[in-house]
Amino acid sequence: MKKILALMMSLIVMFSLVACSSGNTQSDENKHNEQNNTNKGHQDNNKNSNREDLSLKVSRDEKKTITISVLGKHPDFVLAAKEYEKKHPNIKIELKSFASGGGALSALQLEKYVAQTTTEVLSGKGADLFILNDQSLPLDRYIDKNAFVNLNQYIEKDTSFDKSQYYMNILEHSKVNGGLYVLPTHFSLGALIGNQEAISKTGVQIDDRQNWTWDRFTEISKQLKAKGTLDTAMVVSPVGILNPLVFSNENYDQLVDTEKNEAHFDSPFFIDLLERVKKMYDDNVLSDNQVGVMRTTYFTSSPIYSANDYAMRAAIYYQNAANIYDFPHSSEKESGVTFSGYDRYAMNANSTVKMEAWDYLKFLLSYEIQTQSVSGMFPVNIAANEKEFTDVIEGKVENTKGSGGKGGKGGAVTVSEASLEPLKQMISEANTQIRWNEKIRTIIEEESNSYFKGQKSAQSVADIIQNRVMTYLNE
Repeated sequence: MKKILALMMSLIVMFSLVACSSGNTQSDENKHNEQNNTNKGHQDNNKNSNREDLSLKVSRDEKKTITISVLGKHPDFVLAAKEYEKKHPNIKIELKSFASGGGALSALQLEKYVAQTTTEVLSGKGADLFILNDQSLPLDRYIDKNAFVNLNQYIEKDTSFDKSQYYMNILEHSKVNGGLYVLPTHFSLGALIGNQEAISKTGVQIDDRQNWTWDRFTEISKQLKAKGTLDTAMVVSPVGILNPLVFSNENYDQLVDTEKNEAHFDSPFFIDLLERVKKMYDDNVLSDNQVGVMRTTYFTSSPIYSANDYAMRAAIYYQNAANIYDFPHSSEKESGVTFSGYDRYAMNANSTVKMEAWDYLKFLLSYEIQTQSVSGMFPVNIAANEKEFTDVIEGKVENTKGSGGKGGKGGAVTVSEASLEPLKQMISEANTQIRWNEKIRTIIEEESNSYFKGQKSAQSVADIIQNRVMTYLNE
């Protein structure tokens, strides 16, 4: 079992991890066909008539190589490559790693990696596949320059790609400008973990399915404070609320127009986001005072990486007396659950082995590979995810020692099927991708703090952010 600290650090540095060979697991995966509820729009008769089996035909005579650009050559990358090569003796998987050895990279090394990768991607002479996990990479710029293949064309054409085996809502909502240019093989959910014991004592009913906006969250939090005994609804930094709002697909498209290379952070829309976040602190609904975090709050904002991770967080934060809620939205027009894609693959538009590369991507999505991944993330393969749910229910999840819980004491966590049902529902409703851009995120964090501390006006801060983002976009 992974320790909770490692899971929380995986937002910063996460590498794709895949291992083992694929095989016939159709009977297992068919059990979960009904969970795929985002296949609408893919039953067009004309499209179906043009579909064909794009499974790679093995030929021992013609040797080919698939090059894959990675930040770090994790051992599991090597295992996945070897297993694929066993099934396809004529194919060689060449991993081109920027970093050698373990350990975190310095800021200078990361800057060099971003520059090198950007040069390779935009030149069209780089690898056949890119693993793009680092948030510093300007993915929007790559997509705008048509550097990547729209993988949706393979999904729609390939009869060997059975949509019912995957969380198609994750793939559908990972699209940018209508195309799936970066394919995630794993994902996490944005969520609030609720102190169910404290909430129940207040008698306040919470519906996070209808109009679950930050305004509604504020109303609920005020009711909880009035009827309960806890001082604040949640302890989180202002940028911890602002950033997920900015980088959600719908909002980000309003703030950054990648096709025109324009930003709109000086718009009334962004200023309104700033003011609404600050008001929650002014009204004492939220607090950035980290003393007594979790046990003395009604909610904890926390990404959820897996069923195992959720079970441990629930135990650590609120001693198993926890419930999970959607991360609130910025407007009533929005609904569903936020998610972030991980282990993200892009195919070079100039690759000469596109069919082989596509076959490798399908291999990485297979049940066998995803059940043996140690990434600690939800797999896109439904049956692989269900297996982890079953394993967690049937076994014991080790709690960690540290903050949270009663005195931070570790212990065994028993998980029931009923306790995980809300998590399953959230996965099926995930439809709002968080499109992180590390450079823009850093600019927002550096400049917005002066507004939240009352040192500058919202308009002044918005103008500064606008100028800095425009400078970045025009570099």
